[in-house]
Amino acid sequence: MSNTITPKVFKTHEEQLKILKARGLHIEDENSALENLRNINYYRLTGYMLTMKKDDKFYEGSSFNKALRLYQFDEKLRRLILQATEIIEITFRAKLAYEFANKYGGLGYELSENFHCEEKHSKFIEILYKKILESKELFVVHHRNHYGSQLPIWAAVELFTMDILSKFFKNMHNKDKKIIAKKIYDLPHAVLSNWLQAITIIRNTCAHYSRVYNKRFFSVRLFSNVKLNNKKLVSYIYIIKKLLPPSEWRRFLHEFILLTDEYDDVIELHHMGFVDNWNDIIN
Repeated sequence: MSNTITPKVFKTHEEQLKILKARGLHIEDENSALENLRNINYYRLTGYMLTMKKDDKFYEGSSFNKALRLYQFDEKLRRLILQATEIIEITFRAKLAYEFANKYGGLGYELSENFHCEEKHSKFIEILYKKILESKELFVVHHRNHYGSQLPIWAAVELFTMDILSKFFKNMHNKDKKIIAKKIYDLPHAVLSNWLQAITIIRNTCAHYSRVYNKRFFSVRLFSNVKLNNKKLVSYIYIIKKLLPPSEWRRFLHEFILLTDEYDDVIELHHMGFVDNWNDIIN
């Protein structure tokens, strides 16, 4: 006998709404709820209902509009985090390229001896050269036409994704990573490497519109005196604080607090790992 489980049967928007009602979810306005189900995938929206139920039975007071407001909060939070990670990425690109070029020259990134693992370096070069060949950016076209596709690191770094940037740093020699991590962020290199991976994860989560509210993430490395849940969003906010320029952090924190105040009727900060004195811990 086959152990294959039969896929669930297709449900219309009206049937989806009936399921939610049958499970005890209060529907304030059925027409409005149906319109939202037409525009937001059922399984995306029900992700924001996880804290409202147990064993597919909704707690008293749970409602469609509450889930919708949680969805809207998460959407705005993702945008705020994306802005912050963009600044971190652009800033680190510039500083890393400068420090690397200062030691190894503009084309030093092409030489495997300047990195820890030759295999990982070869994979990096393969990905980068493909980007150089396919790019239509004017600065890339210029280098292809005049320098045989050889881009100095300060130009090539503009083609790095956050993932490539994180892996580039991780594959550098420890002695070089120590100098850069200390000089730029006053951090141990192993911590910075872990944090760059975490920034990559949260950046991609937000860029692909995935939920960040009430989600467990990749474990981040925290110092022993930082008492935060290292798998929850609060620790990623802590990392953002440490990697952002101070003025940008103040702007981020101000907007984050305004956002949580706006939705304090539906969100619960502990679902994102925040404790009562989280602001004191982060600062």
